[in-house]
Amino acid sequence: LGVFPRAAVVPRDGSSAMAMDVPAELVAFAEDLADVAGKVILQYWRKPVAVESKHEPGRPIPESPVTLADRQAEEAMRKMIETRYPAHGIIGEEFGSVRTEAKLVWVLDPIDGTKSFITGKPLFGTLIALLRDGRPILGVIDQCVLR
Repeated sequence: LGVFPRAAVVPRDGSSAMAMDVPAELVAFAEDLADVAGKVILQYWRKPVAVESKHEPGRPIPESPVTLADRQAEEAMRKMIETRYPAHGIIGEEFGSVRTEAKLVWVLDPIDGTKSFITGKPLFGTLIALLRDGRPILGVIDQCVLR
């Protein structure tokens, strides 16, 4: 079995066998977002890091851990989006949502699997999606510690 530290997925429309039209520029930008998040995350990988608990109502366990790595990685991705695509929306795990009514909206989870990250297990990843009119058109799963 191979190890695949990054996967980019372009979903297929249920009525067509052709992939949705996603400009190569946006695919490359999504990969750049993963790269910048990975650089931040690796600064904290297997090093002592403060852990806080955030309240998430509606989840089976309403509290989940968050670290400085989570927050700084999302901040770095948000800054890139705001600079390059200021009209795009953002839904983020750590800092909430802006412009969710925009035609294109980025969905960011800087460290999915924070408990694994905290304990030094390489079972976490950065999740990035791009929605067009509320439907996913692009997704990236990046495991920076496996590159």
